[in-house]
Amino acid sequence: MLELVAPAGSVEAVIAAVQNGADTVYMAQGLTALGSRERAFDRDELARSIRYCRVRGCRAVASIPGLYTDEDMADALELALFAAREGADALIVRDLGLVSVLRRALPDMPLWGDVRLGVTSAEGAKAAAALGLRRVFLAPELTMEQIAAIAGSSPVPTAVYVHGPVCVAHSGQCYIGALAHAHRSDNCMRCDMPCRGRFSLGGRMDEHPLAMADVYLMEHLEALETMGVTGAVIEGRGRRPEYVAYTTRLYARAMREKLFPTDEEKHQLLYAFNAAGLSDGYYTGEAGPGMFAPAPAADRTPTRFYSELRKRYMSGELRRVPVKFYAVLRPGEPALFGVEDDRGHRAAVRGYEPIDLGRQGVTEARVREILYRTGGTPFNCVQVNCAIAPDLDYPDEAVESARRELLGQLADQTRTPHPAARGDLPPKPTDQGLSGPPKLILQVTRAEQLTAELAATAPDLLYVPAEILAAGSGALAHFLDRGTQIVAALPRVISEAESPVLRELLAALRARGVTQALVNDLGLLPAVRQAGMEARGDLGLNAANSWALQFLGGGGFRSVTVSCELTARQIGALVKPVDTEMVVYGRLPVMVTEHCVIRNSAGRCSCATPTSMSDAFGSVYPVEKEFGCRNTVYDARKTFLADHPETYTGVGLWGARLLFTTESPRECVQVTRRYKGESDYLPTNASRGAYQKGAL
Repeated sequence: MLELVAPAGSVEAVIAAVQNGADTVYMAQGLTALGSRERAFDRDELARSIRYCRVRGCRAVASIPGLYTDEDMADALELALFAAREGADALIVRDLGLVSVLRRALPDMPLWGDVRLGVTSAEGAKAAAALGLRRVFLAPELTMEQIAAIAGSSPVPTAVYVHGPVCVAHSGQCYIGALAHAHRSDNCMRCDMPCRGRFSLGGRMDEHPLAMADVYLMEHLEALETMGVTGAVIEGRGRRPEYVAYTTRLYARAMREKLFPTDEEKHQLLYAFNAAGLSDGYYTGEAGPGMFAPAPAADRTPTRFYSELRKRYMSGELRRVPVKFYAVLRPGEPALFGVEDDRGHRAAVRGYEPIDLGRQGVTEARVREILYRTGGTPFNCVQVNCAIAPDLDYPDEAVESARRELLGQLADQTRTPHPAARGDLPPKPTDQGLSGPPKLILQVTRAEQLTAELAATAPDLLYVPAEILAAGSGALAHFLDRGTQIVAALPRVISEAESPVLRELLAALRARGVTQALVNDLGLLPAVRQAGMEARGDLGLNAANSWALQFLGGGGFRSVTVSCELTARQIGALVKPVDTEMVVYGRLPVMVTEHCVIRNSAGRCSCATPTSMSDAFGSVYPVEKEFGCRNTVYDARKTFLADHPETYTGVGLWGARLLFTTESPRECVQVTRRYKGESDYLPTNASRGAYQKGAL
């Protein structure tokens, strides 16, 4: 049976989830200290919430899903240790460095992969298992066929988001909050969701081309279970407890009783919780304009509806833990009562000796009737076994007292936290000790940017989209003549359905003599190796700390690009056990969308035509075609560090990358010469990106 996984952003939301039928509750643990925009549990609240769940047979999972710098890693580990000591059943994580640390510090704690790991293929699920994760939340952009293929072959259980808000960007691939809006990273749960605001794609500034309807898969729960999916996840850690109560109740009812919402109940989902709409477009493969709608303005709060929901979950107690009682009454012996639950907890109490009346006294039927009365507790009596000698007297009050004491003991046992968890932060890895200027790396996105003039700048490496390399370009010979290493830049996102196409592409590249590939997804590493190529890690791996660099280097990456959300100071302070590079120029990608927002807006595909998107502040974001008719949206401003070379030279970096997107061939040459110190060229609309203030 599917496990219903509900969110909670407060103690009241935990109560709402448990009392409405959640099997598991996941809680944002301690993230306030690390800058979350969502309200996190303080330690006392987390401890109480975990024990509340444990008594009621509900799994409690602490969520620590951000990216962490070297300075934050000790705090992140302490959060994990505290949750483990209090009895958390699992931890949700996504930072590769934190995963590596926790596997050593808490080897017995189950780790679940957060949705921001961006698992979109069976190989991605296998990579998650190789990390030591025991469950993985799949990316919400998958179709039913893709989910089935992954769930059917994944070595670890899989979970799918079945309800709640989702971002238009691919999971783990959104940086618009970090780069364009006050340096507030979605990767640390701090994004203010600027994508849900007004944008123009050439029309009026009243469009919301990136604002998506909520995921709604209630009618597909049975199919998901048949596929082998083990978890149905409701999103909404930042939403109010009434939302948690209502959605959990509807999904629990659909899963266990096959009763689906009425039109009125669907209306309440939209109206009471300010949703933009409900859609299963990703799942059915019918993604398109119908999945987009701005959230309606809340004209009033449905106070009465909220009050009714709150009264239900705050005043009642869902009897959800099955228990069995037994009672033994014999003459000349103290009465014996016992209880056990379905998790192996047991308790027993002794009473006084029953009195032999010499005539009919207490009956088995009466004892069973009293022990079945578990109302107002989390326990549901499913069986009573009695061994009662005839003609004995034993008062009802004494049986009731025994029942209360037994259930109290049982609750105390389940409240007891795990043995004290202890673990130290592993030492940082050994730095390679590189010094001097980093290698010059150029990355192009268009074939026309490959010119003899650019080759004359003699870059050490050249990253070129794999599709351009496969098609062939005579201009590449100029770079090869200069000794430049050609690297194939693989698509940022590859779905399960596209995996065969990727393998064919890699085989074609290898036949052309390409021996290295730039990779954004751990799930692509096996295909790259199988093609006989080496992998270099790109921005999409979100390497934010020294332990992540160590893990990726040990996992087979020849080099790793550090997160663009770190400050230059943080990057300089990183221990670099693997060749480490930094993007020091260009329009950084702020999101990768599964949708073609161009087609959604224009009604037709015009990806070959340069397109841009403007926000209400006048910023213009280039929108480029991505593999599979996806889009990459690039930052409105160009990151530019050539006027402060000390931020990236002499700090142990192996490579400095210049990323060319909308630049003309001439501008590519001008920028490269500036970084080589051969000109004083200054690009328009330049900024320091997040390297000055940071976003993590």
